[in-house]
Amino acid sequence: MDAFVSGIRNRHQGFQAPFSERRLVLIMIDTFLLALATVASILLRDWVTNSGSNIQQVLDRWYWLIPWFGIWLGISFLNDLYDIPTSYSKYLTVTRILTTGQLSFIVYLPISFLLLNPASSLLVLISLVIAIPAVTGWRLFYIKISGLQAFHYRVLIIGTGKQAKSIAGLLKSKAELNFEVLGHVEDDLTKPESGTGNLTVIGDLKDLPRLISETRAHEIILASDKGINQDILQCLIECQARGVRMIRMPDLYIRLKRRVPINEIDADWAFHAIQSQALFWRMKLGIKRVIDIVLILFGLPILGLILPLLALAIRLDSPGPIFYRQVRCGRAGKPFYIFKFRTMVDKAEKDGKPQWAKKNDSRITRVGRFLRKARLDELPQLINILRGDMSFIGPRPERPDFVNMLREKVPFYDTRLLVKPGLTGWAQVHYHYGNSAEDALVKLQYDFYYIRHWSLWLDLYILFRTVAVVFKLKGM
Repeated sequence: MDAFVSGIRNRHQGFQAPFSERRLVLIMIDTFLLALATVASILLRDWVTNSGSNIQQVLDRWYWLIPWFGIWLGISFLNDLYDIPTSYSKYLTVTRILTTGQLSFIVYLPISFLLLNPASSLLVLISLVIAIPAVTGWRLFYIKISGLQAFHYRVLIIGTGKQAKSIAGLLKSKAELNFEVLGHVEDDLTKPESGTGNLTVIGDLKDLPRLISETRAHEIILASDKGINQDILQCLIECQARGVRMIRMPDLYIRLKRRVPINEIDADWAFHAIQSQALFWRMKLGIKRVIDIVLILFGLPILGLILPLLALAIRLDSPGPIFYRQVRCGRAGKPFYIFKFRTMVDKAEKDGKPQWAKKNDSRITRVGRFLRKARLDELPQLINILRGDMSFIGPRPERPDFVNMLREKVPFYDTRLLVKPGLTGWAQVHYHYGNSAEDALVKLQYDFYYIRHWSLWLDLYILFRTVAVVFKLKGM
């Protein structure tokens, strides 16, 4: 009974909510403000034209509202407006709202003519003029109040080892998320106090029920290097009875960093990755192939238009061929030749040994540096996609030597080869070009995330973010 009462109290202490609930609040209020702006745009138009209020007449043709709201929400998601870890940045929030408004109108404009209701595009434009300041004001208010003590998210960390130190450091580095680490709970009663380093240890497992009541913690982070044993399981059951949320350290790490830590890759993880890929496997491959072909129909004409200009620039900049090919590992490790525009001096690898491209590599030509920044050097790989060696979205194909090196360092590395390599991928929109084995390991964590969470929506998101990377010249 005491645990039940404590659970009720914990559920109603302050205004804290996990990421999913915070995201839902943002979506609901954004949509509400957009709806108000749409109604206001109708009233404003009727007032200016002295045509009398005819909201009902417009709403009777409700079908134009569905694509408009859908476009706004879809682009908001693609533009990371509902990404909680970055939703506390004022600069990113304002710029993303402006970008979302502009893109939403551009996308909706041709749809309004298809719906035989071009007048709705004017209403959409007016509603944007109202909605953008309204949503911006609400989001800035949200950022302001989120910093208040009442909105801090209090957590206890079970563990004092490597995992516990790692997640504590990560939460400290992301102060804008308002995680308040109350302290660490020792999971090993045999460990001497001096073995915990500079961590704040406030008790052990038998003290956990008391600590939850005293600290009024909202969540328990399980970061024990020992895994879940009988003692920890019993404590977790007690936490659940008291209404305290629980999360494993790797799950929180993945949620915050959007990548899978290498030490989380074990036989169980690999099995679930294979299982997720096997579900509707043929249908998934078929859908991805259709999307690839459709995108190629748009991409090849673009390649045909800029090919002469790029070829001339490459030839004038340095002697050597315009294109070059290189052996890469495809799906299931099958080797194939990848095609690229040449961005380095001819015969850059004179000894024939593969080398990582450095940040200010002297082998990279002037034109090549621009091509890499804009990711235009990858365009000839449209041929690889047409041939079926690659897909538009997927982990970047690596050279066999690098694959063999990573196989030795990373257990179950071959799960990365479950899918076709891609022209762009999850790692490419979250990480820089990469010029070392350490960079390759970080990008590998993003690749594992993609393989485990693949969906058509994720592919669409990557495609959208890739366009932003190209226009911002965020390549090497």
